[in-house]
Order: sequence, then C-alpha cells, then structure tokens
Amino acid sequence: MRFKKVLAMVLTSVMLVLALTGCKSDSSVTGSDKTGGNSSTEAKPDADKKGSDSSSSSEEPVKVVVWNQIFEPWNQEFFTEKAEEYNSLGRGYVVEQEFIAGDAWTERMASAQAAGTAPDTYVLSYNNIVSAVRDGLILPLNDLLPKEAFDDLNDNVKDMVSFEDKYWAYPQLVEPSTVLFYRTDLFEQAGITKVPTTWDELIEAGKKLTTNEIFGLSIPDFPSMGWCTWGMQYASSGHLAINDNWDTPLIDQGYIDLANFYKRCYDEGIVPAQALSGYADMKDFGEESVAMKFCGSWGVGQILNDYPELADKFAVAVPPTKDGNQDTILATNGGWTYVIDAKTKVAEGAADYISWLLAEDVETCAEFFEIAKFAKAAPRKSVGEYISANSGDSSWAETVNYVSAHAIAEPIYPWDISVAVSLMFENTSLGMMSVEDAAAEAATSIQAIIDNQQLAGTNPKK
Repeated sequence: MRFKKVLAMVLTSVMLVLALTGCKSDSSVTGSDKTGGNSSTEAKPDADKKGSDSSSSSEEPVKVVVWNQIFEPWNQEFFTEKAEEYNSLGRGYVVEQEFIAGDAWTERMASAQAAGTAPDTYVLSYNNIVSAVRDGLILPLNDLLPKEAFDDLNDNVKDMVSFEDKYWAYPQLVEPSTVLFYRTDLFEQAGITKVPTTWDELIEAGKKLTTNEIFGLSIPDFPSMGWCTWGMQYASSGHLAINDNWDTPLIDQGYIDLANFYKRCYDEGIVPAQALSGYADMKDFGEESVAMKFCGSWGVGQILNDYPELADKFAVAVPPTKDGNQDTILATNGGWTYVIDAKTKVAEGAADYISWLLAEDVETCAEFFEIAKFAKAAPRKSVGEYISANSGDSSWAETVNYVSAHAIAEPIYPWDISVAVSLMFENTSLGMMSVEDAAAEAATSIQAIIDNQQLAGTNPKK
C-alpha cells in the first residue's frame, strides 16, 4: 500500500497511519529456493554476466556463465551434476553451463570474444595459456583464489599455469603423454619377470613377446612422433629440439640415440612395419595385435570401456629410458584448466565456482579421477595423495600420477620444429637416411624455421 501524494483531511491522518501499520502487501513476502534465489513476484533485474559481481544487493544469486567442451559422456554428466550441486549450496552465485563440441569451439569462442560476450569462465588447454595472456583474453588469478590453492599444486603444474610471475589458470587434470601398457598374461607366458626400464630391456622383451600372431611392441606412428615423443626427447638428451632463446637447433647425440632406438625396433621386427592404429588409439592393443604399447594415460579408460575382457590382463608402467633412470623427465603433460575471461564483470563469482570445483574439498576433486578410472592425474598434491591411498585395485593410478609428476609442459615453439624431428625419426627408422644425415637435415630444417619465422629471442617463457 502507498500513501497518496496529498492527504485531503488532516483529521483522518492518524487513522490512516494506524491502518497502514496493520496492513502488509502480499508482494513483499519472499521465499528462497534451493539455489538461494528469490521467489518474490516483485520484478527484479536479471543478474547476468555483465552485471555487478555482488550478491549483497539482491537475494537473487549472481549468474556465472561457464563454457565446457564435450568430451566423454561420463565427463559431461559429471560436470552437469557438479554445477547443479554448486547451485544448491547458496554461495551467492548460480552457474549456467553450456557444453560445446570441440570442432565448433574455436569459432564459437573467437566470435564471443570479439563481441565481448565470452563466458565468464571456460576450459582452456595448457598450451594455449600463454597466447591467451599475451592477447589479453584472461585474468590473473592470484587475487581471486587463495594462495593455498596454488601452494597445493605439483611444482611442474605450477609452471604450466603461470606466466610472468602470475597464475592465469587453475588446473582440472593432467594427462601424461607417455606410459607403457603391457599384457601381464603374455609376460608370464614369455617368462618375463621384470618390467623393462631401459631401451635394451624393452627390445629384448619385445623379441620374447613377438610371435606369428602378435607383435611385441607398438611405438608411435610417424605423424604422431612430432608430439608424443617430446618427453622421450627430453629424457634422452636433457632438452628439446631448440634452445630456450629459440635461436639454435639442439639436435645432438641424445636425439641420435633416440632415433637409433626406433630404428632398432624396426630392425628387430618387434613392431609392425606399418602402425596398426594411431598412437592415441588403443585399438591394436585391445584387439591383441601387440603385447606392449606406448600411449598416453587416457588409454586406460579406452581399455576398460572398449575392451573389458582385458581389464585383468594389462598393467601400466613408467616408460623405459635410455639408461634406466626413471627419476627424470618421462613425458609431457596435457590436459585442461579453467580460466576467467578478461571482460567478465563477475570475476569473483567465476573464481568461487572454480575454487569449489577444483581447489577446495579433496574428496570432491578426487571423485572426478575415480569416475575417470584413474586414467588422468591430479594436479594437486593433496588429491594425488588421497588417490594413492584410495585407488583400490586400480594399480595404474600410482604410475599415472608418478609419470605426470615427472612430466614437462608441452612446448610452445612452432609445430614445424616438431615435424622436422619426426621426419628425422622416420628417415632413420625406415633406412632412407643414415642417422647422422637425418640429424643434420633436421638441424638444417629447424634453423631455416628459426630464420624464416624470426623466432630468435621470441620465447615468451624465457
């Protein structure tokens, strides 16, 4: 009820006041739903992503727009349930999540960023963080997440999400690019009692496992060698194919040794002359065409889902190295992080969701890795420790986490450099060139890339 602008009769003013005191409009009665939202019928402005990042001025939770990519069905189901759970907590924000297919992601995101309508927070791969920072697309997180959240990260993961002394992303998961899968039953039949730790041991095991029906080992197909051997390149030589200043190729004896290892695999007949499946695909292993296979940790999930008959017949080992040292760099880490859009007006809300989802309760975070069959590694030390103590019969969980902790970030130099290295391995393995000539050609190609693309001194991480 409202007072009229002019009271016609002073003598009735007291009566009007008394009447108003005893009267209450129904439209002011409110109730809260499970998200903390206000069920009032009174019109209120929407709290969209371009609104104020404050939940104190209204009982309505502030909306936080999240974009996620479409991966496995279980992944989408998990993050859908987590968003619903978060929205039920009444933390002052409500998540509106959209899943976008990977083949449409780049175009959708570029259009949204150009129009200033990008989501408040979204997933981003590790190797795209630096470019997003340099393009001014994401916010630093140091003042948005507690210091303890970053202190809990594995040291190698800290480096993957930081740039110029700031943290720009919070990691969801890491996936080591290389582990060794092997058939435990075939090892037993062949009398192999020790998992290979050196290249020589691996080749000898491959000989024992190779029969007329099965090859002893599956190594990367040549197109994949450009990226999946980064860890082995580092383990063999102590560096990657170009120096940190990006002005000099580093194709040295370590690279020659690795090329010779792949050549020996072909010369000894323990690998198929032509790859039976791509590096990232466990088909050749699952269809029992090979007894051992190099693949990323994601292969665990593919075996359990697509080849359940092998569930109790395989194991995962640390990838063998040239000299057997397994306390060195063993792989690269790929995976996904959450970042906050530079133009968001609900940065604190986006940070609150990221914090709850990834940086707070250990069991909440560990649930994802359990559903993922422990085929992915936890970026947080506390979560990794929890998984080690609670992974049950998933014997590979400890190995996946160990390799991940001994992995480096994927290099951010131009892809052409990795192609030159891959071609070196291919020319050597197939006998088209001597290893010395192939190495010299790779070095020449990389120097031409440096010169043509003017890479010298441009490494943003230096």
